[in-house]
Amino acid sequence: MGLLNKLFGGGTQLELKLDVEKVPPGGTVAGSLTLTGGKKPLKLTALKVDIVSVLVQSKEGSALPSIDIKVLSSNIVAQDRDLAPGSLNKFEFRYKIPEDAKPDATYKVMASADIPGVKDPSAEAPLTVLGGGRGLFGAVKSMLGGGDSEDVVLSRFPGLTSHDTDEVENALHELQCEAYDRDNNFTGVHKFLLKLVETSREDGVRRAALSAWGTVLDNRAKPEHIKALEALAGRDLPSYLMEEVVSVAAKFAEEGALPLVQQLARHPAPEVRARLATALYLDADHDLQGRRELILQLCQDGDVSVRANAFGATASLVEQLDVMQFVANWAAQDPSPEVQAQCLSAIALAHNYGGADLVFDTYLQHAQGNPSADVRKEITERLHWLPADPRLTQLVTTLLSDRSSEVRRSMAWQGCNMEEHPELGQLFVHTAVNDPDDAVRADALRGIDKFMPLPEAVQFLRQRLAADRNEKAFWAALNAVEGHMPAREAQALLQEIARGPFSSAGERARGARGRVAAGRSSGTCPGRPVRTGMSFGACPFA
Repeated sequence: MGLLNKLFGGGTQLELKLDVEKVPPGGTVAGSLTLTGGKKPLKLTALKVDIVSVLVQSKEGSALPSIDIKVLSSNIVAQDRDLAPGSLNKFEFRYKIPEDAKPDATYKVMASADIPGVKDPSAEAPLTVLGGGRGLFGAVKSMLGGGDSEDVVLSRFPGLTSHDTDEVENALHELQCEAYDRDNNFTGVHKFLLKLVETSREDGVRRAALSAWGTVLDNRAKPEHIKALEALAGRDLPSYLMEEVVSVAAKFAEEGALPLVQQLARHPAPEVRARLATALYLDADHDLQGRRELILQLCQDGDVSVRANAFGATASLVEQLDVMQFVANWAAQDPSPEVQAQCLSAIALAHNYGGADLVFDTYLQHAQGNPSADVRKEITERLHWLPADPRLTQLVTTLLSDRSSEVRRSMAWQGCNMEEHPELGQLFVHTAVNDPDDAVRADALRGIDKFMPLPEAVQFLRQRLAADRNEKAFWAALNAVEGHMPAREAQALLQEIARGPFSSAGERARGARGRVAAGRSSGTCPGRPVRTGMSFGACPFA
């Protein structure tokens, strides 16, 4: 924890851990966040994960390089949670890397927790996107069915034979990362990995070994490997190992493990079926014959958790309008709010494939009539994907006037993501002025800069801070302009916030102005900074 966090963070801390640090283009970034509560009860407004890339290239005719900074993915992992003092709150995330991600760029996974009243804790981790091309030597070896021998692999990853558990786990993760590069063929070590699964006394080692085994053999599995997997699946394994068996089975489905996958879809344990639904989304090849049928089968499972995961997996079938119609219809009949929410999430992008009417009609039906506030909140988190349409205006109007303040607050917060919808600006302005809940009014301020030029936004924010002199409003105004530094108007408002009555917001404002001053003196990262959801300094990679 940094010094400022210790001084002003109120004891809060955020830790970020990636399952693997290297992924191929189109691969999945997965990991966990652990948020530690502070010295007193606090409120988590939003926990956000961004994946950011920086590509630096020489620029013809210029001494300065071209710097391309992109936020590849920006997602809210959790929001509106109570944080008990000293509590440990764990959240998991999984996001896809774009297929066209460039291996020569620099990548970071950046997380931040928005907690009013304390300095927002943050964490980050480097990420490597592996080269997609296969070298000549690797291609020849692959065509010949060859790979590195067990001895070669063990010499390359000496930690695999260590007596220290942490060293073994680290080596297994390194092996798995390297195995994603298809130039590397580590199939010679598969027996060693299975032996670790059988003989290790450490749960973490057994799980990591089985996961690495599946990655090493992915797209290279042979009948004997599938037979070994079937033998594992038939045993009474601990739940953490059975989860890996299911994931590996989905990976091996194209190589002959489809019968095992079909068998797992009928497994008596609902947690196994639920895991399979997720694995069919994240681990199985999307062109796998029978994948659609298995997902739809699990959508009709008798267990709520299985149905919820399965309908989440239908997002990978978004191009198939008949499936999206089935999902929308199911949302109207399933008694579980969890399942309904997953249905509404899954159809969000169907408008790109001829399903705009389906999405708008379904969302309006649930926004106006669904009794569950959680389901209505789910809609608020999907609207920023939709195109401009009178029905979008109707949806936002409906949700900003919802009977639940939590739903209104979630919709108000989404103004941050509505920069492509200037037609909605007056709705958020009205909410920022007139909503009876001060938290809703504050969250409507956060994205007000998306709907008007910065000078007008700053003028409006000043008016609101004069009327709403509470800490939530000051933090919201700070968030709205911080990403515009070092613009003169942004600096002026931050200076006013720094002199205001709320010490934590003032400290953040002084820090933002100080980072800009430091960036100017050091000459780092020319150009306008990118808002990443973390801190907004001169450069997220400085």
